[in-house]
Amino acid sequence: MHLLYNFSLPINDPVLIFAIVMLIILLAPMVVQRLKIPGLVGTILAGTIVGPSVLGLLERDDTIILLGTVGLLYLMFMAGLSIDLNKFEKNRNKSVAFGLISFLIPQLAALPVGMLLLDFSLASSLLLGSIVGSHTLLAYPIANRIGITKNTGVTMAMGGTIVTDMFSLLILAIVANSLSDATGFTFWLTFALLVVGYTALILLGLPVLGRWFFKNVRNQTNTEYVFMIALLFISAFLADVVGLAPIIGAFLAGLTLNRLVPESGTLMSRVQFVGNAYFIPFFLISVGMLVDVRVMAESWEVWAQTGAFVALVVFGKSLAAKITQWIYKMSPAEGWTIAGLTIPQAAATLAVTLVGFEIGLLSQTSVNAVVLMILITCLIGPSLVERFGRQVALQEASAQYNPQDAPERILVPLANPQTAEALMDIAMIIRRSNSSEPLFPLTVARSSENADTDARVAESEKMLSHAVVHAAAAETPVIPVTRIDMNISNGITRAIRELRISHVVIGWNGEISARQLIFGTVLDQLLDESKQLIMVSKVVHPINITERIFLVVPPYLDRETGFTGAVGTIKNMVNEIGASLVVVTSRNNHKTMREIISNKDPEIEAEYITLNEWSDLLKDERIQFKDEEDLLILLSTRNGTVSWDANLERLPRIIAQNYPDVNFLTIYPAEVSSDENAHNYVAFDSMQDIPDIHNENVNFELDDMDARQALRELMSKRFSANPVELTEIIDKVLTQETDNLPGELPGVVLTKSRSVNVEKPTLFLGISPNGIEYPDIEEKVKLLFVLITPASHSTQRNIRTLGNIARLLGHRKTYKKLMEARNFTEVSKIITKARSEF
Repeated sequence: MHLLYNFSLPINDPVLIFAIVMLIILLAPMVVQRLKIPGLVGTILAGTIVGPSVLGLLERDDTIILLGTVGLLYLMFMAGLSIDLNKFEKNRNKSVAFGLISFLIPQLAALPVGMLLLDFSLASSLLLGSIVGSHTLLAYPIANRIGITKNTGVTMAMGGTIVTDMFSLLILAIVANSLSDATGFTFWLTFALLVVGYTALILLGLPVLGRWFFKNVRNQTNTEYVFMIALLFISAFLADVVGLAPIIGAFLAGLTLNRLVPESGTLMSRVQFVGNAYFIPFFLISVGMLVDVRVMAESWEVWAQTGAFVALVVFGKSLAAKITQWIYKMSPAEGWTIAGLTIPQAAATLAVTLVGFEIGLLSQTSVNAVVLMILITCLIGPSLVERFGRQVALQEASAQYNPQDAPERILVPLANPQTAEALMDIAMIIRRSNSSEPLFPLTVARSSENADTDARVAESEKMLSHAVVHAAAAETPVIPVTRIDMNISNGITRAIRELRISHVVIGWNGEISARQLIFGTVLDQLLDESKQLIMVSKVVHPINITERIFLVVPPYLDRETGFTGAVGTIKNMVNEIGASLVVVTSRNNHKTMREIISNKDPEIEAEYITLNEWSDLLKDERIQFKDEEDLLILLSTRNGTVSWDANLERLPRIIAQNYPDVNFLTIYPAEVSSDENAHNYVAFDSMQDIPDIHNENVNFELDDMDARQALRELMSKRFSANPVELTEIIDKVLTQETDNLPGELPGVVLTKSRSVNVEKPTLFLGISPNGIEYPDIEEKVKLLFVLITPASHSTQRNIRTLGNIARLLGHRKTYKKLMEARNFTEVSKIITKARSEF
């Protein structure tokens, strides 16, 4: 038994080696962060200090090299896995353009620097260009921690990585081949065929294999993680076999598996945890250990080459970032963040350098200079991202308020242990990544005199514990809730009120107990008693294997109060899952849906199917569902709302019966008044007795109609239950004089009527760019205001109200601005501005 440990350098005891490395990973970032230096830099410097050139505690042996290589591949895999594919596809050309600029500027600059200043040969100068032209996403963990990985500039930098590394390795292959005896044509033909075959195998094979695996292996997170890591290293190895760098294979593996791993899910959390806590720090330490401090004092030539290499990288990458910033109109902070992400050199740089040394194009001095350049660039890049990335995050946080960003609280009522995790997954998907609100899984124990209430509560809490563990594994905050009530629906409704819930995700098995019900007793009662967004979920297959999402939007639903918020929730889901979106609409809301989908963040592309008749929904040949690949989302509405129709109550039943194996969600938009819904109406001036004008009472599609048709289209939804009265109102409106002088407000008609079925004044606005033919008015009408008031209102009061509207419209020609409005947001801005100035 040894009482004293026999120390010798370098340390060979694997236990002590691992202990030292863990201490470095723990302490180095903490120390340098006190000096306002990024933690990554501290880990690299610590690797240099404990490495063979300074203290000599650790040797860069096979174990360190192995774990460092694993860390590098893991870093590239995480980058591909975390990239916003919707934004990446939308900005694909931008990413390629940036990658070309980022590679060509350093590559072209390296030729004169190498040949004229450093006395390199043409082949060595080309190789130098490929060294400084690539980049490594070393600072990606900082961007991920700050929360800017979805930023367009960051996405371009991540996408450009594969372009720069591909060209870097291509130049290496060309130069190396030029020095060998291999026949050029045979080499390039073989190389091209291998690369094409490999790319097809990865891009087409991995998604199919991944979907099969996640479909058949459910709720086994450990197994899922091992599966992902196995694919990562198989892809990296195959890339090496065909002549590509393993880092390209790792990045492609992450890119192809991206859509199968939701960002807020448990699996993504585990991937990031293991990478950030273990593998990536090993890579950083191994980079630091490459530095030979003794070389710095032995030769001025090393410093000269190091200075030239660093200048090429910093100048070339910064110039490329600033050119990209200028071309795509980004902020200066975004430009410097892109530079910070692309300045660090490590992966392809090391690969090219070592091969160049082996074939005699680079000297030992140049290799040492490259290693020093790697260290310096790895210090500069993270520092830039740390500084300017925070500015980018602040810019995004201080952007114009989006009603979709209102606080959200998601309640998940649970009744079946078999579906609990699926419902929690949906809740985590729709929960915004920047939300600080927890999820609220809920169980309601039925109380009765004859039942053992305590036993039911205990059973409920057991189910809640599984839900809590599942969410906690994804680092999602959870507050479990239990309620005791004789009526399940009442228990849920009470929790909604007490917890101030905004969204409810609840399960449905697809079965209906009575023909007169939509879903069943509990769900129907919940719809009647609540006003929040309700998401009724029938989940058959894992949500993360979804390839297409069909969003079905019935006629006039875009006029509902919570419609915009519901679409925002759906877009978040589409973006999180990474599926393509197909929007099925009727003719009357097709234009509105295009505007909302294109204008509302996050940015996604959508395909549109417009039905001539709504009854063709389940007959249209363009709508074909695939059981495992598709998710069908029906936007519906509660009884008594503006767009309600009796057929909507039967539609969930019909869809569930016709497509029993398709994942199916029915979403009921919120009806509560909130910040989100405040943008669905605009106040004129209550002091002047002018009623608010609501989104559902504004119509922009009255072209090619006469006055009678336009009035009917404008008010048909409000008076759908009283068509006879609507006809009478239209007759009265068309036979009375308009309440403004056409000469004063040309193209504008203000008119009025009274109704026994209206409890408070209601104002309608029709906007027709081409104009409406109106009786007794020569000029076509482009703005049509109709005021409908209760029968108790006097004619004088109505005339006074219209007069006040006319004066507001005449102020600084507000009416002309309204004629050019094409959506309710523009109407709201114009009226609000006029009201503030009037």
